[in-house]
Amino acid sequence: MDISLFRSIANQYQELRGIHTIATMNVIGDLLEDQLLNHKLPVDLFAGFQRFSHFLEHLRRYSYLGEVCRRVFIFGVPDVHPPEIPGIEFIGLEPNSALSRERFWLVDTPDFWTAVLTQAVEGPERNSSSQSFDGLWSYDEEVVARVSLLMSQVMGTFYQPIRTRNYVQQSAHIAEINGRLLGRLKEAELTSHRRWVQLSTLHKFSTALSQYQPLPCILRDAVQILFTNFGAADAVIALNLNNDNFMVVSAAGNISTNKPIVGISDGASGKAIGEGRLIYVEDVRQNGLMEPLMPTAQTLMAAPLQGRRRVYGVVTVGGREPKQWNEEDGQTVMAIAKMLAVLIEQKTQLSGDVVLQLRRAKHLEQTISKLRQPIARLRDLQQKLREEVHLLPIQRELMAQVEALFSDVAKMIGVPLSPTHSHESQLSSSSKAAAKSDPKVRASTAGTSAVVAPQLSAHPPHNFDNGEL
Repeated sequence: MDISLFRSIANQYQELRGIHTIATMNVIGDLLEDQLLNHKLPVDLFAGFQRFSHFLEHLRRYSYLGEVCRRVFIFGVPDVHPPEIPGIEFIGLEPNSALSRERFWLVDTPDFWTAVLTQAVEGPERNSSSQSFDGLWSYDEEVVARVSLLMSQVMGTFYQPIRTRNYVQQSAHIAEINGRLLGRLKEAELTSHRRWVQLSTLHKFSTALSQYQPLPCILRDAVQILFTNFGAADAVIALNLNNDNFMVVSAAGNISTNKPIVGISDGASGKAIGEGRLIYVEDVRQNGLMEPLMPTAQTLMAAPLQGRRRVYGVVTVGGREPKQWNEEDGQTVMAIAKMLAVLIEQKTQLSGDVVLQLRRAKHLEQTISKLRQPIARLRDLQQKLREEVHLLPIQRELMAQVEALFSDVAKMIGVPLSPTHSHESQLSSSSKAAAKSDPKVRASTAGTSAVVAPQLSAHPPHNFDNGEL
């Protein structure tokens, strides 16, 4: 008779069944096995792994179980020769038997009883790492008793039902297992959140690259993405000027930019450049490897901008808490550094010295910043003039044209328009249309337009964000 533990409960408890991955099955097995090990329970443990080769990755854990448990029985198709482990007996299965398709654990004692009963889901993928299992995990004494009866038939032994059970002790075991399960879930949630952050960071960076911006803008965006999406307290990109001299060309946090710095070789950034690999300092206080760029950081990651010809600089991020990141976070920072290195190498081949480009772009940005306040002030004065001085119709039309021109300039250099000015811009547009239809206004404003327009065209606005260097 081909006995199946899974089929014995499949129909009656169909609403309790679920589909689980092999990773989930391993977690369930670990929780159950840990309970036996932690309390050194002298039980009979029955475990099915489908094949003996699947058992080998659990060899160390079961060597301990062989010492703790009264007996351990491992079921599987003997596709490999099983090792000899004290306290463990291997039960070979036929390749086409029902149990060869099942993963299960069974413990049945007066103080602790449980059964994990699953069957492999048939599908195109048959390798063990991608298999899924249909089944349930139960503490129900009727389920456990039924499976124990079937197991006695498989083993060819006499079944002795348990008449008296210790429900208080069973409840304590269940509570402990549930507590560890919640801990596993919390770890899984944190891991899932970090992976979402990593994916979001790389997605944002890829989007920035796809916009074909000039290099200074991409470096700026990369740092902001590491700061806002990745969650770094400090983020910096430093480029090599010459030898050991570097310049911070883009930063977020408490770091000043566009100043030559020395001594970078003493920290994590210098070590990353020197060794050409990611440097991860989990706890700065314990490790002692400080970072001159980020003296307050509690954890650090530095990735070199390693091109084919040389190292162009370093990407460094700092965190507020020790051990804030993991290995996958480091791979994310390293991926960004590699993409930046390729981009920098391409830009330098086309345009020469990248540091010179960045200096020019920074100077242009500073010049534009200086223009913003005077333009905003002039626009405010025009608004006061309109509100406080009585103007003739022709004067109002002229004022509207001037305001429209200054609004265009303000937009180009990044001076935000207030709702009032935005409304006035709409009025000025209608005023222009009225001026065109009124011959008197056209004649009166012709001279003024000829004066204002050349002044603006003589000094065209620079747009750093659009890549003008």
